[in-house]
Parts: sequence; structure tokens; C-alpha cells
Amino acid sequence: MLSRRAARFRRVFLSLENEKDIINRAKQDPQAFAELFDFYFDKIFHYILYRTGNAEIARDIASEVFFKAHKNIKNFRFMGYPFSAWLYRMAGNEVISYFRHKKFEPSSLEAYLEDNKIDGPASRQDMQQEIIKAQELADSNGAYCAVKQAMLKLDPLYQEVIVLKFLQEKSIKEICEILGKKEGTVKSLISRALDMIRKESDIKYFSSING
Repeated sequence: MLSRRAARFRRVFLSLENEKDIINRAKQDPQAFAELFDFYFDKIFHYILYRTGNAEIARDIASEVFFKAHKNIKNFRFMGYPFSAWLYRMAGNEVISYFRHKKFEPSSLEAYLEDNKIDGPASRQDMQQEIIKAQELADSNGAYCAVKQAMLKLDPLYQEVIVLKFLQEKSIKEICEILGKKEGTVKSLISRALDMIRKESDIKYFSSING
């Protein structure tokens, strides 16, 4: 699910130094935030899609995450982990809030970006087509389909580690940064989550928890 700018150009890698430079500029110039939006929106959107199973809801929650990120970026402080960890934490909290209330009323990201003259999502028609495509891709993902129903029965923290490790292929180090937990704790969470899923699903798609 790409913004107009991202459709033309996407970074495949963003070093911490480059990221720090962009964030420092974004604190003063809203236009600089577009680079972060382009690089991270797809990643956060698909994380939320795997958590909720619904592309429409995922799009709304992802929009809310970036709305809040842009509003609060001046408060962001580098603590040795990437900007994405902050975004994933916000996304996880928004997903929990959605499941708790079973409804979602997102702020208008498009209006906010337009007011600040930032390239945002594509047209509504293009966005709807991308939502449909994203839903179809998720529904055809063998690993996701194998555990979807069982995973949604887990506590949010167990859902989170399964999605991050096996569906988004994050390393243990990256998951530690996102959750703010130690390596041993993260590995234990993944192991327990797999044990619970194993009782109800085929997990042949999933590999070792190491890495």
C-alpha cells in the first residue's frame, strides 16, 4: 500500500544515521516526514493486517499510527533503537485498543497531510484497489492461513511475537527493540505462543525461533 511518492521511489534500506537525519529534519519540516511515511507505511500496514485479518481496518489503524507519529515526532528521542520500533509499539497499542472496543474511529490522516502539504496516500480509488489486493495476498499466505484462527485466540503479546517473527520475519534483536524486552524473554514468549498454536494448527511453515 504505497503513497504516491513511494510508488515512484522507495528506499530498500535506511541506516540509523540516515534515519536520525530525516527525523531531525522532520521535527522542523513536515515535508521530511514524507520520507519516513513512504519507507514505513507498508511495513506497519501489513503488521496490522496480520494482527486484525482485515485490510480495511488495518488501513485505518495504520493511518492513525502515522497521524500520531507525525503529531508527536518532536517528542521522539533516540534510545539506540530504530524509529520503526516506536511505530510498531504504537501500532501494537492501537490494535489492542481496537480489539478492546471493537470499533475504530481514526483521525483524518489525509486531511492532516494535505494541510501540511505532504504527499500522502494515493487516490481513494487506488487505495481501495490496494486494500483489496492486500487482503487477497494475506488470505493466500499459507503460513498466515494455517494459524490465523488459533493466533487470534492468543493474548495480544503472543500474537505480536508470532506476527513479528514468522510473518514479518523480524530477527530476535529487532523484536527485542520493538517490545523493549530481553532476548531470553522474547524467545520464551515465542516458544509459549507456538506451543499454544500447535494444539490447534499446522505450524509446519514456521522455522526455528533462533536468529
